[in-house]
Amino acid sequence: MENGKWIDLHAHTSCSDGSMTPTEVVELAAQRGLAAVAITDHDTTDGIKEAMEAGRRLGIEVIPGIEFSTMQEGFDVHMVGLFVNPDDPGLQRALETIVENRRKRNDRMVQNLINAGLELTPEDVATLGDGIWTRGSLAGLLVEKGYASSVKDGMERYLLKGKPGYEPKVAPTPAEATEILHQAGALSFVAHFHQIVRKDLDASMEICRHILEAGADGLETRYSEFDEKMQQMAEKTAEEFHCLRSGGSDFHGQLKPGLELGTGYEDLRVPYDYLEAMKQAVK
Repeated sequence: MENGKWIDLHAHTSCSDGSMTPTEVVELAAQRGLAAVAITDHDTTDGIKEAMEAGRRLGIEVIPGIEFSTMQEGFDVHMVGLFVNPDDPGLQRALETIVENRRKRNDRMVQNLINAGLELTPEDVATLGDGIWTRGSLAGLLVEKGYASSVKDGMERYLLKGKPGYEPKVAPTPAEATEILHQAGALSFVAHFHQIVRKDLDASMEICRHILEAGADGLETRYSEFDEKMQQMAEKTAEEFHCLRSGGSDFHGQLKPGLELGTGYEDLRVPYDYLEAMKQAVK
């Protein structure tokens, strides 16, 4: 039974592609009355220690996390790790490889866009950071340059599979990411299943099921973009596998206007009960 305490277990900071520092995200979580927030930056744990220090100062529970970029059956799959030990040597070695592959892919995506006729200068690209930015960051640049009306439009017009800027990802499988996370003391969750095979929920959930069968601990059953059907599908699968449930806004600050920490696009609510179940599993 939900106990009235609300949490957000999927949030990004300026250490990956968010617009707010780890401290600012935790301060916002406190302002919004959340009982807990997880910092889950893309392929980096750099913001965790700062966030946890802010949590201790403000009296809010901060869950150390990460969002792994993985590939399954040719599709991008994001895995959220929660309760991760950021100092785990195996995790950091894996992240070094992932970050290097991300830098190479980012360079190729930019060149693909230039080859397609878009005017992007080295100075433009430099505004994105040191090379570990995400496709969402690049889509944001396309908005600034007038090539897209929104980050979503930039992704769909230029950066998804089959579009001019797309570049295949070199990444671990979800099972490999799960093993790395488990060794780092973390739980592994399939994030936003509906984005795996876009516009095909059944195919997305089938891949999600394979990942759970391979050892993932659970999946996000509450997410900012879920409609009633998506949430029901996620809940049904969680019940079938007797797995853990997670949820969150996928907060990025200015990169996703209108998406609020804790409440998503207004009606998201992730109960503290989810976190309590995780703590029992970690024990």
